[in-house]
Amino acid sequence: MSRTENVVRNFKFSIIKYVLQLILKFVLRTTVIYVLGKEYLGLNGLFSNILGLLNLTELGIGSAIVFSMYKPIAKNEIEKIKTLNNLYKKIYFIIAIIVLVLGTGISPFLNYFISGETPSGVNIYIIYFVYLINTSVSYLAAHKRSLLFAYQRDDVNNKVSIVFLIILYALQIALLLLFKNYYMYIGLMPIFTLLESIVIVRATNKMLPEINGVSKPLDKKTKKEIIKNISAMGMHKVGDVLVNSTDNILISAFIGLATVGIYSNYLLLTSSISSLILVAVNALRGSTGNLIATSEVEYVYKRYKMFNFAFAWIAGFCTVCLICLSQDFVLLWTGDSTYLLDNLTMIFVMFNFYLTSMRYISSMFKNVAGLMANDVWKPIVQGLVNLAVSILLAQYWGVFGIIIGTTISSLIAPIWVEPYVLYKNYFKKSVWKYLLRFAFYTFISAVACGTTYLLCSLLPTVSVLNFIIKMVICVFVPNIVFIACYFWMPEFKNLFDFAKNFLKTRILKKKETDIVEDISQKKIKIEENKEDKID
Repeated sequence: MSRTENVVRNFKFSIIKYVLQLILKFVLRTTVIYVLGKEYLGLNGLFSNILGLLNLTELGIGSAIVFSMYKPIAKNEIEKIKTLNNLYKKIYFIIAIIVLVLGTGISPFLNYFISGETPSGVNIYIIYFVYLINTSVSYLAAHKRSLLFAYQRDDVNNKVSIVFLIILYALQIALLLLFKNYYMYIGLMPIFTLLESIVIVRATNKMLPEINGVSKPLDKKTKKEIIKNISAMGMHKVGDVLVNSTDNILISAFIGLATVGIYSNYLLLTSSISSLILVAVNALRGSTGNLIATSEVEYVYKRYKMFNFAFAWIAGFCTVCLICLSQDFVLLWTGDSTYLLDNLTMIFVMFNFYLTSMRYISSMFKNVAGLMANDVWKPIVQGLVNLAVSILLAQYWGVFGIIIGTTISSLIAPIWVEPYVLYKNYFKKSVWKYLLRFAFYTFISAVACGTTYLLCSLLPTVSVLNFIIKMVICVFVPNIVFIACYFWMPEFKNLFDFAKNFLKTRILKKKETDIVEDISQKKIKIEENKEDKID
């Protein structure tokens, strides 16, 4: 299949998974809020962040795996792919053991991460170990998931996940409503993670049987390249964890579990939108790897600018919606104003979402182009700045100070470093072209947000009807602003032409398929008529 067809297939099943997961997450979270309370949401957020720190042991191996397989797959080098797959199987098994051992080692210090009282009637150590086992088990099929991703068949992963998600969430909700038992609720997670891993392994073995079996030793050149990429991605992993897996820990340590529960509601909103954007990014990743492996740099650059423009539009639109709608949504959802963050903190939470979303395409192209080692210092600087500033400002401003720490760390390094590495080492162009575009996109997004927010503020009363009206405003106003400001840009025209050509191709292929099916049916009828005459 073509790159575009692979993207569409992967995107389709990723969207189905995303929508189901989003709906089920909100239903499950609502059940936890009303059955158990905000402290239990805080436990979920806290332990997820602690185990995010333990995931440092993965050191970005997954990205290195996928990158190292692009060329062998493009050249159909089966033996090399088999060797890589078996190597990663061993590595991931070792990682699962290390995570289990390290997680057990830090368990005596859990109380230091929690300020105030814990939920009554539960043992935090039992809960923690269930989360720990679930994390360790998730690595057992990681090598097969990476293999499918490299083959641009992430739809297989998504199909399996969809089935297990529906069953798991349905059982968890039922157990909460029937027994109000948190242990039963979390106890299902490692069981379903293990079952899903077994199904993924069997499905991959059936789909790619030639990759199974004994493999040859890995050549020195490839081994050296993999070690280099893993080392680079490991540094990025450390930085990402210090930025993305510390906020809930700091809030819990300095403020309390209940505040973690409040903040995690907003994180659910931003992470749900981020997951949707990443669905598109991940659908493009495999095809982008193939594009870079087979195309000229200038053609890749043209595609990059088009995708960067498209995702800047998406990031701006989503940020406008989050700023204008999140407070009303949380209030209507929980029915309790104590679940709300103050407006300024909320705006900076959403601004951090915007900064992260604007990096996705540059980061993806940089990694797929094999430039992971060119900015290994960047994530460490970002992570340390985030940790230091967040701890300092938390003393004075609480949650707002911790959020500001994340904002400052994002502005200091990743916003400009990732595109600089990509432009300098792959495109061989000045990064100022990117930075000026970034500033322009951000300014237009701010104008769209201000305009939309002012219109929404004309409806101060929180109600379902007013929320729907605000949603309509958020759909039309920012997009009208974007069209008015972007229509003259080459990227706008390229994106429009790309979409138009894609739709034409899909329509033509559909017609060809219908014609072939029609001819086949006619042939079958002719053969049946011949047989009837003979009879």
